Amino acid sequence: MDKAKSPQVQLSPLFRLCNVIRWLLLVFLSIQIIFFLIPWIVPMPLELGPMHVQLDPEGMREGLVSELSVSQKIMGVLIGVPGLSALTFGFIRLGQTLSRFQQGQIFAIDTIARLRASAGAILLAIVLFTLEKPLRDLAFNLLGNGRSYPISIDVSSSELLLILVCSLFYLIAGVMHEGRRLSEENEGFI
Repeated sequence: MDKAKSPQVQLSPLFRLCNVIRWLLLVFLSIQIIFFLIPWIVPMPLELGPMHVQLDPEGMREGLVSELSVSQKIMGVLIGVPGLSALTFGFIRLGQTLSRFQQGQIFAIDTIARLRASAGAILLAIVLFTLEKPLRDLAFNLLGNGRSYPISIDVSSSELLLILVCSLFYLIAGVMHEGRRLSEENEGFI
């Protein structure tokens, strides 16, 4: 047996959902990127006919972006980019993992590595998003515009749950790898 591949298995109809989930990941990631960029680039509030749209970066009060200097806005974007990049990498790896699942390569080394990379990257993204607000406030204070921005860190139960779930997926990928190793070891005895 090729160590890089797992034996081809007959998949249940449940694995057809992998394609739907991959598309949902793409839609969600696109929305995340748009919602990250628009508040920094487009002056708010945005009037779209009878609609009034107000988008603000996470943890910032309404209208604060318009009061920031250009250097503070650039710094705000630069501080948020690492978290968004980690999330993008994690979603790409998760999409690749789902694609490998559809191909029947569930326990392949490549699939396990992609699942582990996805869980690790999404976990890193959650940590970076949590640190984004205090780092942004610190940078705004250092760059100054005559205002003082209180530095605080907010951790919600949802974020803690996401950290737990990502850690669990990271552990599951390790268990999958160990199961594959034991299977290969046992093949030698038979």
